[in-house]
Amino acid sequence: MRTSIPVLCYHNVNDIDGHTPELFCEHLDAMIDAGWHTISARELLAVTRGQMKAPKKTVVLTFDDGHLSNWLTVVPELEKRNMTGTFFGLSDFTIDGPVRTMETAPDMVSMPDAFRNAHLNGDFSQFMTTEEFKAILDKGMEVFSHGRRHQGAFLDLKPLQRMGNNAHWGAWSIYPGFNAAWPTFKVGSGYVYDGFQPVLDGSGEPRFVQRSTADRLAFCRRDFRKSMDWIRELNGYDEQLFCWPWGQFCPDAQDELRKAGYVGAFTLERWVNAKGTNPFRLNRIGVGKKKTGAWIQSRLRMYGSDPAARVFFKLHTKRPEVHRVLFTTDSVKLSGGSRQMVNNIKAMSEMGITTYALLTSDSPINDALKDLDVEIIHFDGFRHYLKAGRFLKKLVKEHAIDVVHTFHNRAYKMGVLARLMGAKYKLFINRGVISKPNSIFFLWTALANGVITNSRQCADILRAHHVLKRRLNVVYNAYVGPDFGTPKPRKKRGIRFIYIGNNAHIKGYDVFLDAAAALCEKGCRDMEFVAVGVPQEISGDLAAHLTPAVRERLRATGTIPHNQVLEELAFADVQVMTSRKESLPNVLLEGFALGVPAICTRVGGVPEIIQDGVNGFLCDNEDSACLAEKMQAMADDSKIRYSMGYAGHALVSTMLTPEAKGRNLMRVYMGERLDEPLDLNMLPTVQDEDEPFGHSEH
Repeated sequence: MRTSIPVLCYHNVNDIDGHTPELFCEHLDAMIDAGWHTISARELLAVTRGQMKAPKKTVVLTFDDGHLSNWLTVVPELEKRNMTGTFFGLSDFTIDGPVRTMETAPDMVSMPDAFRNAHLNGDFSQFMTTEEFKAILDKGMEVFSHGRRHQGAFLDLKPLQRMGNNAHWGAWSIYPGFNAAWPTFKVGSGYVYDGFQPVLDGSGEPRFVQRSTADRLAFCRRDFRKSMDWIRELNGYDEQLFCWPWGQFCPDAQDELRKAGYVGAFTLERWVNAKGTNPFRLNRIGVGKKKTGAWIQSRLRMYGSDPAARVFFKLHTKRPEVHRVLFTTDSVKLSGGSRQMVNNIKAMSEMGITTYALLTSDSPINDALKDLDVEIIHFDGFRHYLKAGRFLKKLVKEHAIDVVHTFHNRAYKMGVLARLMGAKYKLFINRGVISKPNSIFFLWTALANGVITNSRQCADILRAHHVLKRRLNVVYNAYVGPDFGTPKPRKKRGIRFIYIGNNAHIKGYDVFLDAAAALCEKGCRDMEFVAVGVPQEISGDLAAHLTPAVRERLRATGTIPHNQVLEELAFADVQVMTSRKESLPNVLLEGFALGVPAICTRVGGVPEIIQDGVNGFLCDNEDSACLAEKMQAMADDSKIRYSMGYAGHALVSTMLTPEAKGRNLMRVYMGERLDEPLDLNMLPTVQDEDEPFGHSEH
């Protein structure tokens, strides 16, 4: 039976955390009692090359991070038992200084705190000095490189603890400083993952941008070169081995390590260490801090022979990252959904993601994208499904697309067919309407990775029509537009109510007119009504809802360009949305950005962004009397309008930003399921009764 050489991985050994000295000694004695003895990492390298026969019952002991306890505790215990060890140091944390003893050493802190202090304060007292490493070498043991500073990268954007709440120490290697409120995420190796880097631009919460692969590899080159210069000077070896932080590695980082002159590297994979083992994938067994001597003996048996090591294998696979996203639609209208697609593209590109847009050549979305960092690809064959599927399959392969995010039905059918033809990518179907889907929509979604809705109500409707819960995600719309600043108090004699929509039954223009009429019955002096998107002249059933008093104060704009809609909103005081069905209207967000409060019917996803009495009022569907009552309350009290407008502005400037939407989209793309309601209880309100109210226009 061919021999395999187990390699055990330890870190710090002290009574604060890690392995206690007593337990570590138990491990060493268990090895000796079972007849095992230690060899060096260089002897293991010779075995893998066939330069040396693998000795039976031999083990390599490795110690990562260069913690001071390795010198104070580990080395003496190894010497007592005539054993050897291999120690991996961090060059940036290794400074000149004396060889310390138990009496002269600083008090031990936890390993996470040692890293935090090193990264934030430049306090390297918990790590071995250059002289201590040299003393280890003088004792015939080995020292190799673990890199420069154990640099991490945020692997995803799923929020974990804030920095001030016992966050993972790796965040201290990523942020340029410390702020208790900064968010943290899962941490992995900065050599291996492009990851997401924080950008601190003074705007509040950090933005997160994906580091490019080129930047990561440039970092690897610099880091490997400098760590190589350091370790060669320290140990004087002709050949150098490396230890991957977190045990993580990937082919391109491995290539950079080889180019820097290293001849091998240790991972945390579990497999055979014998002749023919790839020296850049030397296997190790991580030893948990509570493992017993009996556990050590069992692992030595499991990984001490070639056949057993192959059975109990554990291999490392780099977690997939999302670098390239294709957005596609066959829409020839710049609808609300299309504008959200444009917003998605903007959010993704600003996060460092390479974005593509697949559109028809005559789509108005082309013009909306002209100033964004996106590659536009034209295709006019969406109606021909097989042709469209083949085209998308080829496109995905040529551009190495990771995610296809589809809007509207022909686009998602194209996406499903391309996957059925063998294309490899993640497929997401966007659904931003509240209406019932067609009867086989759920079958299409079953062949996608997920459906992205813009409200929980929309997701609930799809679930009621057989779309699997695990496929459904809620990513709220974002406000993407000018920053109008924090709203200022305004007081004027008159008040202008604005309706934005059309005269279709579903939009409830008749309900708006009824509410306005009820308001005018009690007196509507100094009130104006503006109807955007509605013809100036109405007839038929709608005409019966238009009373003379309302007609006198009503201005209907007809259909106008979007920029003019925003101008109308800017001069309005209250937005009244009377729809019978809605998902999550963009126009509400635009009004909030301008500090315009809203009075709405409680339909669709609207209650998910309006907290009744905080950033607006809610009434039941078709309840024109309630709407009129709330309009009167707004007209009577400018402070209510200001407070609600202030809260609405806070909503879009904190929870519904492009950055927030980009992070949430990326979370979905990377496999997380999102169904989190907005925490409207966090919206600020104006409490100061003495707040000065002067005349101010938007």
